[in-house]
Amino acid sequence: FGSKQWYQRRVRGAAIGAGFCVSMFCDLRITADDAKLGANFVKVGISPGMGGTFTLPHKLNNQVCNDIVLTGRTFTQVLEESLSLASQIVTTTSPNATFETMKLLRAPYLDIMDSQLQLEAEAQARCFASDDFKIALASVKNKTLPVFD
Repeated sequence: FGSKQWYQRRVRGAAIGAGFCVSMFCDLRITADDAKLGANFVKVGISPGMGGTFTLPHKLNNQVCNDIVLTGRTFTQVLEESLSLASQIVTTTSPNATFETMKLLRAPYLDIMDSQLQLEAEAQARCFASDDFKIALASVKNKTLPVFD
């Protein structure tokens, strides 16, 4: 977030979980027709990591963010575009004006990002130690849907 550059992420194929969360740190996402994005953490028994609880609430409205992270659903490029997560056209912009604009857009988040990442790490550690994670891991191995108590 403190970088002088602006970042774009080109997504082809799956960006699920960590890949999706990392892409949300970028200023612009460009997706291929076969792109499939989502945050499936809750489906595998863990809480979001990789900055997902930091970037998603700031890039999306609360309803969309909650839908994505609480259901673990994935969605195609069509849905992604309707949620304004992706841009199809990259325009030529002034590097200096882009840098100054990105500094302004990022400024409110610089102080809280580190603490949010620490909270994510602690929450994931608790999830990895839970019975829910063991159930989810077994269901992935057996290619079945998890049944949580």
